[in-house]
Amino acid sequence: MKFRFCGDADCPDWLLMQINTLSSLDPDAFEEICTLIVKNLQGEELDYARLKERRKSANLDMSAVKACTAGIAFVFRSGISYSVPSRELGAELEQLGLEPHLSSTFVKVYSEHFDALRKSAMDEMLALPRPTRISAVRQSGGLRLDLTLNGSTLDEPDKKVAVSMSTEQAALLLQDLKHVSTKMDALMGN
Repeated sequence: MKFRFCGDADCPDWLLMQINTLSSLDPDAFEEICTLIVKNLQGEELDYARLKERRKSANLDMSAVKACTAGIAFVFRSGISYSVPSRELGAELEQLGLEPHLSSTFVKVYSEHFDALRKSAMDEMLALPRPTRISAVRQSGGLRLDLTLNGSTLDEPDKKVAVSMSTEQAALLLQDLKHVSTKMDALMGN
């Protein structure tokens, strides 16, 4: 069976196991865990003390709580990434075996925080380092781009990359980049 929040693919087996475990939680514990994960996805530190408290009340070991946390975070991220409407996401979670009362709790948290989660995801996605230097050199029958990329950490040196392409490929790349730029501007409201 295909699920929209999985990119119209099958649900991963590990997530099915976590949904089974999550179904044993009481609604208050489930809502609190979902809220803690939403805050974490928005950049706050995950409150492990609260998770430990919920672990005890649900009679779960810490590894099960961590796995459930990863599962919930996956569903939030995937739902946001694929812009899945809350009702549809709730229905898909129920199809996978999440109890209806927990599914409605998840949908409530997802709906309340959808815009903030989407903004956080876009900010994170657009925070990649940009090239520090770009040069284009014409070659016979094409073009060579020389890029200098920032290292992703302070310890990692800048990386030089050369990309060769035909004139036709360069024209198509430019056209695609302009199209993507227009779409991104529309998404960002510019």
